[in-house]
Amino acid sequence: MRRFVIFGMFMLAAVCAAGQEYSSVFDTISIDEITTYGNYKKFQAGSKIEALSAEQISSVQEGGIEQLLMRFTPIYVKSNAGGLATVHIRGTAADHTSVMFGGININSLTLGHSDLSGITSFLFDKLELQYGSSAALNGSGAIGGAIYLGTQNNWTDGVRVNAKYSFGSFGERLYGAKVYLGNGKWESVTKLLKYKTDNDFPYINYSGFGNQNGTKEIQDGAAIDNKGIIQEFNYLFGPDEYFKSMVWIADNWHEIQPEIGETAGTVTELKDNNIRFWGEYRNENHLLKFNLGAGYVRDNQVYNNDAAQRIKTDRLIGDFNVKHQLCDNLEYKVGVKYKLIVPDVYSYSDTVNFNEHNADLYLTWFYQPFDNFKTTINLRQQLVSNFTAPFTPALGGEYTWIKSSGTVLSSLFNVSRSYRIPTLNDRFWPTSANPLGTPGLKPEEGFTAEVGIDYKYQKSGFKSQVKLNFFYLNIKNWLEWRNSNGPIPVNLEKVISKGIELHAHATQNWGEFTSTLSGNYTYNPSTKVEKGKPDQQLIYIPVNMFNVYYQLKYNKWLLMIDGSYTGERYYHYISKSTQVRKSLEPYFLTNGVIQYSFKIKEQDFATNFSVNNIFDLSYQNQRNYAMPGINFRVGITMNINM
Repeated sequence: MRRFVIFGMFMLAAVCAAGQEYSSVFDTISIDEITTYGNYKKFQAGSKIEALSAEQISSVQEGGIEQLLMRFTPIYVKSNAGGLATVHIRGTAADHTSVMFGGININSLTLGHSDLSGITSFLFDKLELQYGSSAALNGSGAIGGAIYLGTQNNWTDGVRVNAKYSFGSFGERLYGAKVYLGNGKWESVTKLLKYKTDNDFPYINYSGFGNQNGTKEIQDGAAIDNKGIIQEFNYLFGPDEYFKSMVWIADNWHEIQPEIGETAGTVTELKDNNIRFWGEYRNENHLLKFNLGAGYVRDNQVYNNDAAQRIKTDRLIGDFNVKHQLCDNLEYKVGVKYKLIVPDVYSYSDTVNFNEHNADLYLTWFYQPFDNFKTTINLRQQLVSNFTAPFTPALGGEYTWIKSSGTVLSSLFNVSRSYRIPTLNDRFWPTSANPLGTPGLKPEEGFTAEVGIDYKYQKSGFKSQVKLNFFYLNIKNWLEWRNSNGPIPVNLEKVISKGIELHAHATQNWGEFTSTLSGNYTYNPSTKVEKGKPDQQLIYIPVNMFNVYYQLKYNKWLLMIDGSYTGERYYHYISKSTQVRKSLEPYFLTNGVIQYSFKIKEQDFATNFSVNNIFDLSYQNQRNYAMPGINFRVGITMNINM
């Protein structure tokens, strides 16, 4: 705590004296505050944070958000077709990305990550992605990046209903509805969803001796049935003062997809029930602006309908922070976040007290000494019962070199430390060596450095943007489960992930025509480093990925085409002496959507027709798991105002 005080006193004394002449700086700053957990962008200058467009989100509201990430971002998602999808941002592991819902990181406390196939985009108003560490803001686990599930501040006056129904190949169905009620001050928002698919798609099985031509089979045992509801109650007291609350109840069930060649008839299933609540009161009408938040999460998972194999955790969260604009060009925020974690896992020993208390102390600065330069500093220290977490600072900045009519050229930088406390399973899952778990594990510690260039050009109906980012990530004590007389977690020496990300986007308007073309490319060598062993590319991390997206609007019509390339992925670590290359072939998928919008009695309707995997490509994203070929979907959406 002493580090916070000393550093804070130094910063406040220096910047207030230096920045008095820039009294109008804050009038020029535009903050997009869509989530219910504050304007996190403002306090992360130099970070790469991007939002998917409304058209992209609306085109893929079936299944989970992994479909959006795979089609429109340079992020690798390891998935099969049967309800399992994990994200890997910038070469990191699945549990190195925080998934934020309000002030809650919804990642499983036992596994450390979220299954993205159970998070459907229909329930959310916006999806934003942060590339690179956000541990100084979001805490343990945010080493590779963060996903923000956004809800919009609507303050509805009247009644509005949005509903969607779609059906597609292999028994796919989606039923969704959103109901908004309010009088401009109080508001109720109810979002309901049911998504189901039989997933009985045909595929070619090449397994078996001499089966060179393959055998056509039907996928069995990969059905999905997900249901969810988000209920919000919000009240607007006045300008800059409100209370918001939301509860998200999810009931997700899926059959565990068998590997190609497994004997049919034996079906295993996994059922997840989740309750997530977040509420907060914010008042920014005073010199000291404060925010008070509280949350509760219950995660309950049952394997193969066996109640004896229950994995359940409860957690309570409290968060309090205060913001103060000390000078015209300086704002700081200080806060504390507390979590109580109570696990109930069938395999943990009864002789150990697993209740855990976490407290995070954090301090952030936003400083803009000139109109064309802004910087932020974030400091965080987590206190964990029976464990030691490292101190986590972050420094970022953005400088605008050119800001003329139609042209903006800026650069950014960001350096930060990050960390991840081993999960409950890492520490307490019994192994052959120790029935009480694995004591002595160290927290993962990461160092991230990033620089980037952002160029924007706009003139007479034409808009374009090009962004180029270079990043370097060094993670010490990388945790990996290994088979050594049974699975056991171990700390590796380190993992080095580095690379380049290129994003280009252009939009042209011609009367009633609007044409948009965008693309992403990522080059990402990510290697583990161990003494006495050669450096090896991490398994299931492609070195090369790219995607392209084209959209054409005309009057009431909308056409979208996207294609994504996923490079070679190793599924097994290999040495130089290995003759057989243990990797999956690269693949390129193409998808298309056509949509028509119309009105009936002044109410808005839209119909769409989608084709996925247009060229019927046979591929594997995860070894020995079949993926669907060409498939179709038809949907209708309506928006009714009463």
